[in-house]
Amino acid sequence: SKRRQYDSTLDFDDSIPEEVDETLGFYETFGPVFRSNARWSTRFPVPELGNETTDMSKVHKFYDFWLSFDSWRDFSMHDEYNLEDAEFREERRWMERQNQRVRKKYVEAERRRIMRLAELAEKFDPRIRAEREERENKKREEKERRARAKQEELEEKQRKEEEKRRKLEQEQAEEAEKERLLKEQRKADKQAAKTLRQRFKKSVQAQCKLDKMEMEDLQDFCLALEAERLQELCESLEAKSAADESDAFVRHEMAEAKKRQVEEQERQERQRQEARKREQKTSDTKESAPWTTEELGLLAKGLQKFPGGMGGRWNLITRFLNDSGHQRTEKEIVEKTKELSEGQSLRSMGSKIGQDSFQAPAPKAKAKAQAAQVQEEGKAAENGVEKKEDAAEWSAEQQQALEKALQRHPATLDKNERWKLIAADVPGKTKGQCVERFKFLREQLSKAKS
Repeated sequence: SKRRQYDSTLDFDDSIPEEVDETLGFYETFGPVFRSNARWSTRFPVPELGNETTDMSKVHKFYDFWLSFDSWRDFSMHDEYNLEDAEFREERRWMERQNQRVRKKYVEAERRRIMRLAELAEKFDPRIRAEREERENKKREEKERRARAKQEELEEKQRKEEEKRRKLEQEQAEEAEKERLLKEQRKADKQAAKTLRQRFKKSVQAQCKLDKMEMEDLQDFCLALEAERLQELCESLEAKSAADESDAFVRHEMAEAKKRQVEEQERQERQRQEARKREQKTSDTKESAPWTTEELGLLAKGLQKFPGGMGGRWNLITRFLNDSGHQRTEKEIVEKTKELSEGQSLRSMGSKIGQDSFQAPAPKAKAKAQAAQVQEEGKAAENGVEKKEDAAEWSAEQQQALEKALQRHPATLDKNERWKLIAADVPGKTKGQCVERFKFLREQLSKAKS
């Protein structure tokens, strides 16, 4: 408006204090400046600077107001062009744009001046400084408190570790001392027993007439006695004066010791026999879990995978079932094979095993062959022997593997170790079969040469 344009042309002190006047103080230095500049505000009421008793919430509102100060001050007096001199509308608009560009510089300078005033006042305001110092002190105190707590926690942890270490060292020292004393006590007891045995033997040799066999028994008798008992025998023997009485005393003690030894041996033997009977009774009365269809299928597969004649065959089948998640003993597997080989039980289950275990219906001919094989295996287990393959049933691949293994493992090796290595290189053959094959080939070669 024209009024604001006119008021803006009046003289005004744009200066702002760069520091606090010590004679006036902060409030008298900056208070008048804020009051004089409040005339340019578009918002009312304009907050006052206040004093040292002003609430901090009002102080913060004061600085928020001046840091976002909205001024109506007009700078049109600095326009470069007079719009009345424009001859046509386009020229008038161009003049307006040029004038606005000039005014913008002054508006921006005015905004920076007010912002500078608010920042300087906030910087030197003793209330803001006190609040900032209080905040810094709280931060510092909190930091120191956390550091102290951390240090105390570390010291407590170190104290506990040190206490634990000292306690452990003390226990180890006490244990070592206890072991040392016990060792010394055993050594002293051993030495005392040795001295008492020598004393008893000398007393026997001086007072008794024992033959060579009795003296040997006397040695065993003395070794079986404790120091206290030897002390009693020495005192009792030394108290006797007659030779016959001493002989009778020594022989009686030796006979009683032999009697006690025999009774102890008989007692231990009875305990062992009773323990064996209980174990046997437990194993006889214990019933094994029923076999599932999956276990029967794995048993049939194991019998095929590990054919007769293979060393440790039943142990391998047992391990095969256990690795598949079914815990069975070798005895249970052998007994189940015998059971399935009797009558028609496995033949009737052949198709069922194939369907449940292998997810496919087995042909009748395959089921019969599988049943016949398991039946033969059961008969072999019942007779206590495994089926042996004919030495002549060697494939070309097995024969070639045997020849290479004979070259790979020379005769300079230990005989038993060499044939073990050879059997390991020949698939499907045991050490005995490899030896028999070698003898057979050597015999045929000898016949061919002759």
